[in-house]
Amino acid sequence: MGSPGRLVRGADGGPDCRISAQTPAEQTIGALRESEGKFRDLTEKSLVGVYLIQDNVFRYVNPRFTEIHGYEAEEMVDRISPQSLVLPEDWPAVNKNLRDRLTGRVGSVHHQFREVTKTGKIIHVEVYGSRTLYQGRPAVIGTLLDITKRKQAENELRRLNDFNTALIDNAPIAIFTLDAKGVVSSINPAVAPIFGLGPEAEKKLIGFNWPQNPYTIKCGLAAHIKKGLKGKPFQLWDFPYVTYRGDRTLYIDFKGVPLKGKDGEMEGLLCIVEETTDRVRTRAKLMQETRMAAIGKLAAGIAHELNNPLATLVAHSELAGRRLDSAKMREVGLPELAELREDLEMIEAQAFRCKHVTSDILNLPWREGLAITEVDVNRLVGNVLEFAYNSTSPGTIVKDLAATLPHVKADIGALRQVIVNLISNAVDAVEGRIDPIVRIRTRLHGNRVLLEVEDNGVGIPDSIIDKVFEPFFTTKESQKGIGLGLSLCHEFLSNMGGTIVTKSKPGYGTTFVVTLPTELAE
Repeated sequence: MGSPGRLVRGADGGPDCRISAQTPAEQTIGALRESEGKFRDLTEKSLVGVYLIQDNVFRYVNPRFTEIHGYEAEEMVDRISPQSLVLPEDWPAVNKNLRDRLTGRVGSVHHQFREVTKTGKIIHVEVYGSRTLYQGRPAVIGTLLDITKRKQAENELRRLNDFNTALIDNAPIAIFTLDAKGVVSSINPAVAPIFGLGPEAEKKLIGFNWPQNPYTIKCGLAAHIKKGLKGKPFQLWDFPYVTYRGDRTLYIDFKGVPLKGKDGEMEGLLCIVEETTDRVRTRAKLMQETRMAAIGKLAAGIAHELNNPLATLVAHSELAGRRLDSAKMREVGLPELAELREDLEMIEAQAFRCKHVTSDILNLPWREGLAITEVDVNRLVGNVLEFAYNSTSPGTIVKDLAATLPHVKADIGALRQVIVNLISNAVDAVEGRIDPIVRIRTRLHGNRVLLEVEDNGVGIPDSIIDKVFEPFFTTKESQKGIGLGLSLCHEFLSNMGGTIVTKSKPGYGTTFVVTLPTELAE
């Protein structure tokens, strides 16, 4: 049986008389050459680098591979080893991957490392390689991508992310986010001190639904947050905020910025919060000082106007007293004259008292300075109670004074006025109660003496408790005061280095706490 052949046609398209024979081996070789040609055509035009490694040298590299590394093909094929291209720090890992593929331990590998080009430039490459046979022996064939620009972009993005994270984490203001339902999704460290949560702030707040908190609702902040979650940005200045546990009230600046996705759908709310409690208090103090200065001018004018008629009244009462003491009047001896004498003495005493009051008004908070001396607080409290409140119902005022207290640094006249005002307010507060109690306590706290005046009266509502030290603010009936007592107490104590705060619960009573520096404070 003859060998297979094919019919050869002539130049005119007709059959040629010759028959061309081709063996199976020749057909295989031809197919291999055709396949090799297609492979070379594909790799030569490839946009990625293609390589073949055998015996620790490159047996084949395509044009893109040489372009990436800056070499000519003749400089690389059968001349350069992979190690000569890889950065020394990365070579151990690359070498291990090569060995694993050559030995068949792994079939293919995908990894990234750094290489050095012919010009010394360091580039980042991404390699896909697998085991193959070349000329009957193991080899590694793969592709290589230059990912330097991608790496640079990733590093820049990472740097920006790190910078933004550091910026937010080190910001002195609280920054946190809520998801679309109002649940806290992230916080920065500044949130912890503002809300008084300490190191467990993240654990306590992440997952917490803020707008549903009863204290957030009560103070009105929840309504603003809900509007923000609907896409309406908002800004609040010096907002009186109650912490989520309801244990503290503070003032904050709050900026809410809606967060929207690419499709415009609401994804959450960015919250930027700064505590302004100190700023609000400072501003209030400046306003109070301004008011007190105005009050001082007004009071000084009134006092000067009163001094003249009071002086006249005193002078005429003294003159009338002398006439009653004259020999002629003594001779008359009428009993009514004795009573008249007593009346004149009362007029004179009260007139002098009014003159002292006007003098005190002229010298109160607007004078240049207080006469600071050593004062025994317990003794002063006792004197005030003895002379000013000896007519108070028994059992109404209860003393709880520390056995031994160091003297305090204070103006005795100003401090007496403070004590009188506080006790007077407390007595007025318990008026009408079946079981009226006013407790006066003293104790030592560190290097300061504390004086507390507590009553079980009606208390002060939360809505106005911050105003009690403002001039002309009062909760009393008009005939019982004009609202200067507590503002003067605050002014006196501030000038003496002391403080005064109030704690009150409506329906249960009020406590005023005064602190004063002691001799030991120096």
